[in-house]
Amino acid sequence: MTDLACPLAPASVSATPRRRGLPAPLTLLVAANAVSLIGNVVMTVAIPWLVLTTTGSAALAGIAVFAGAGSAVVGGLAAGRVVDAIGAIRTSAAADLLSGVAVVPLPVLLALDALEIWHVVLLAALGTLADSAGSTARQSLVPVAADWVGFPRERANALFTSAEHVGYLVGAPLAGVLIAAFGVSGALWVTVSAFAFAALVVARFVDVPRRRVATPSAGPGLRETIAFIWADPALRALVVFPTSAVFLVGPLTPIVLPVLAREAFGDPVALGVMVASYGAGGLLGAAGFGVLGTRMPRRWLYRAVFVVWPATYAAMTLSPSLPVTLAMLLTLGIAAGALVPLQATIRQQRSPEYLLPRVVGLSTATIPVVAPIGVLVTGFLLDGVGLHTTLVVMTTGAGLIGACVLASRGIRVFDAKI
Repeated sequence: MTDLACPLAPASVSATPRRRGLPAPLTLLVAANAVSLIGNVVMTVAIPWLVLTTTGSAALAGIAVFAGAGSAVVGGLAAGRVVDAIGAIRTSAAADLLSGVAVVPLPVLLALDALEIWHVVLLAALGTLADSAGSTARQSLVPVAADWVGFPRERANALFTSAEHVGYLVGAPLAGVLIAAFGVSGALWVTVSAFAFAALVVARFVDVPRRRVATPSAGPGLRETIAFIWADPALRALVVFPTSAVFLVGPLTPIVLPVLAREAFGDPVALGVMVASYGAGGLLGAAGFGVLGTRMPRRWLYRAVFVVWPATYAAMTLSPSLPVTLAMLLTLGIAAGALVPLQATIRQQRSPEYLLPRVVGLSTATIPVVAPIGVLVTGFLLDGVGLHTTLVVMTTGAGLIGACVLASRGIRVFDAKI
């Protein structure tokens, strides 16, 4: 196994050709990402369900999710520096191992009938601390693995994003079945196993060439990276709009859908089916971008996503039945599935190779800053004004963000050559 001396290298640098008969590094990277995310999704379903069924409080469930997501802020801010220091492969493997170790005490304490809410909050925070670093590391490996086998980056990013939605598609119903059959403890042991497997695959089998890239002698710093992002209108837009959107999208899976499932059905399997519908849509959207991403203007695709998003929220608000909810989650998943690889491709093409891990890390670090706030606020809204009014507020906010996207100057340069 060879790690990356530097996270990325220019495509002009030669590399040892892939040996015939061995799995492509890109395929293994996508598979490891999928398994890791399955573990994350199982935990995302299990922990709020545990808190909701034991306390009956959406606010407490929101606090638990807030703690887990909030700890990712530190990991996101440090992610690029960690990748620079120890390499992308080692960072990815170590992040999954640390997450698995943090989850282990939860089923143990449950078995001993000694689990309290502060245990859940603390261990959820520790379990997600390394998530951002692991995600940044795997994203940094995508262009290297794709370039090595001569694979278009649009398709590589689409495949990589598909892994996230495979996680929803498989992990969510799996979590519901596991909780119903074996309890939350059984679901959490599956999470630990998934993290361990993903760490092993990346550490032992994802083999990419050692390639060098010229960097400034002092190395890229936080201030330099922030200045670079803010000076580019497209990269700036890819910070502002995803950050704004996640305030209203982030609470959907961990808190809104569990409350909907509890109030309407009282069954964790229903929750799993809803989350799986979102994942199935994401898989379709990512696959669609892989096929059509090079054939259509990026600015129009981005705008279309931000029109579809508030429309799906509005439909769920007006008719919160299971068939309508499943159809809207599928549609929303298709939009989100196309959006993520689109954003990744734009960042890769507009960033110098030596700076890409820092750009990815900082651009996505805002997500765990805002997401837990959204979850916490939504939890209190659900307790205070109920599900329907909360959905009205979320729909209105999504519509306002969509209007800003349609008017944005930064979106207009998505297709510009640099």
